[in-house]
Amino acid sequence: MLAHQTRVWNTVYFKTAVAVVAVFALGTSGYMTIEGWSPWQSFYMTLITVTTVGYSDYDKSEPAQMFSAFLMLGGIGTVSFCLSQIVQNATAKANNPEARMIKLAQRLSDHYVICGMGRTGERVARKLAGEGKEFVAIDGDEERIERFRRDGIIAIRGCATDDTVLMTAGIARAKGLAASTPDDAINAMICLTAKSLNPDIHIAARAERESAVEKLHCAGADVVINPSRYGGDGLVESLVRPDVSCLLYTDASDGVGALRFIEYKVSRGEASRHVTIDSMLREFPKIVFIASKAEGGEMVMRPDVMHELKPDETLVFAGQPEEIARFKSQNKQAA
Repeated sequence: MLAHQTRVWNTVYFKTAVAVVAVFALGTSGYMTIEGWSPWQSFYMTLITVTTVGYSDYDKSEPAQMFSAFLMLGGIGTVSFCLSQIVQNATAKANNPEARMIKLAQRLSDHYVICGMGRTGERVARKLAGEGKEFVAIDGDEERIERFRRDGIIAIRGCATDDTVLMTAGIARAKGLAASTPDDAINAMICLTAKSLNPDIHIAARAERESAVEKLHCAGADVVINPSRYGGDGLVESLVRPDVSCLLYTDASDGVGALRFIEYKVSRGEASRHVTIDSMLREFPKIVFIASKAEGGEMVMRPDVMHELKPDETLVFAGQPEEIARFKSQNKQAA
């Protein structure tokens, strides 16, 4: 329905433009035929007729006067109607934030879709925004959606298991999706629906119960996170290995000690130049090389740094936030 409203808005714009052009074309050609004036004189006469400016500088023949009367009645009425339609639709658009959200979402590609904007979904949104990533949020709670819109987030109200809602969020063009609702069954349905609309999309899903992890994988989730298990693991690391945990589990915004991990996708151009991992690290000596994964292959921990990069190979690096930021600013393939 909302997409239909957007199409109607575009149609009104098109129809009004055609009507105004038709009025001026008819008026110009009419004066050229009746009075034998030049195109500019004819257009100018049409303009002052439609805008009701007046005729103090023109003497017209009786046929031209009759045509002017017709043009006044038909032309002024047509232009006035077109202007009223534009104002009416502009007012409707201003009072319809959903249409604005849809228009913004339609411009995105290679973005992310967050389904469920509770505490987990909000955390995902804040982290993606911090990474400079574009995303669309989906939630059924109107008050929650309005709050995120005020924060400048593209947020669509609706059920994320609905094909139409996901298509409105640009699922066909999206790079990834987070199923972050607190209901495992809903998350599973979101995964199934999203994969049917975009088989190549990468899905990360939240699992409330341990028993739901395998089911979510079967539903299409590429990664499943159990918040309870993840939080418990972090607490154990903090108790048993506090110095390690401050690197792995501390938010990067809380201190410079926190490690950040990034993936780097090797382009075909780099592979053709026989670039090695060692040559990449010379410019960034504080970045630590962790692992490599060839396209369609398994993750290999710490292959030889003289290894030549292959097309679409994924490299994993770690480092402090400022070094990672510098690396990403110079290597756009890093994420």
